[in-house]
Amino acid sequence: MVILSRVLVAIIGLVSLLGVGQHWFDLDAVAVERGMQAVGDIGRANLRADVGGLFLAISGLTLFAAVRQHQGAILAAMVLLGATLFGRFLSIAIDGFSAAVAPPMVVEAILIAILLFAYRAWGKKPEGL
Repeated sequence: MVILSRVLVAIIGLVSLLGVGQHWFDLDAVAVERGMQAVGDIGRANLRADVGGLFLAISGLTLFAAVRQHQGAILAAMVLLGATLFGRFLSIAIDGFSAAVAPPMVVEAILIAILLFAYRAWGKKPEGL
């Protein structure tokens, strides 16, 4: 169970690195795939810093957690993903539901569930077990 959870957490970290690369180096794909388009130098800088930085933080935390089996890093990654999911629910509350919003929400919920699974799997065991 522990090995599987570490592998799943590492996969989350590696996939998040792909998001970093996309937001740092391929802003045209970000516009097409994610619906975010940068306007001017400040827009490109903000996409790279804010969204790319979020993916980098999630990647770094999950990879660290997988290597060190560190529950604190898992918790921090869950907080970041929870904040993104909250933002999507806020968007639905303000703008209404759109079918395009559902797939990223499902992905984020699944990632949070995997991280919660790992967090629980890595918990301290009682003496003698």
